[in-house]
Amino acid sequence: MKLRLHGHEILEQALDGTAVPAEAAAAGLACAFGGDGTVLRLARAVAPLNVPILGVNLGRLGFLTATTLEQFDAAIADIAAGRFETEVRAMLDARLVRNKNDVARALALNDVVIARGAHVRSIHIAVRVDGEPLIVYWADGLIVATATGSTAYGFSVGGPLILPTSRSLTIVPIAPHLSFSNAVVFEPEQELDLEVQDEPAVLSLDGQEEHELKQADRVIVKRAEAVARFARTAHARPFVELLREKILKELK
Repeated sequence: MKLRLHGHEILEQALDGTAVPAEAAAAGLACAFGGDGTVLRLARAVAPLNVPILGVNLGRLGFLTATTLEQFDAAIADIAAGRFETEVRAMLDARLVRNKNDVARALALNDVVIARGAHVRSIHIAVRVDGEPLIVYWADGLIVATATGSTAYGFSVGGPLILPTSRSLTIVPIAPHLSFSNAVVFEPEQELDLEVQDEPAVLSLDGQEEHELKQADRVIVKRAEAVARFARTAHARPFVELLREKILKELK
């Protein structure tokens, strides 16, 4: 591999849920070869290590990939020479609490979603903000998204587009029935407590990790202490350009 020929030490890691080895904390860069899904998996794995990520797009245009395979050598040369910036993205810390016990905890870069299970019916989700009751949604589900995730599931159901370096959190209901239908944006330090009042239901993290939910389960979401760090070189396309081309469709 070219990187080894140039004296770089390479640690290969499968993103299949296995733990990242301790020596990865000393890495100067983590490269994800694939699409946005691959970058999401890598971000959850290395965010606690403060290792910057370079997403290398192998498919269609992605929001989280900063370069292409054809540009990879030039991007690596820039990073090795220090010609890059580190863009910091907020992540979510989600805890699944059942009978006052934590049964799962995970990070998410895009979103935390509570959705109805196999039954084709709406579910009730009670929302508290910093311990204060806000609303009980009756909907197919509820999305808590970061600014990074605002271009993903949240946008597809009517949520706002938020510049990715913002630290705000957004709640977007999915197909609300006789419920408040607008998205709500929260301050970075606020904590959201989502209580599931019906079952079956499911908790999804970045659309990649799932947990079955029971009635009275609570999902507590806040901004994580860990952040995702992205290496951006001159080859990275501006977010507004990606937004225009991928979502706003103003193609030239």
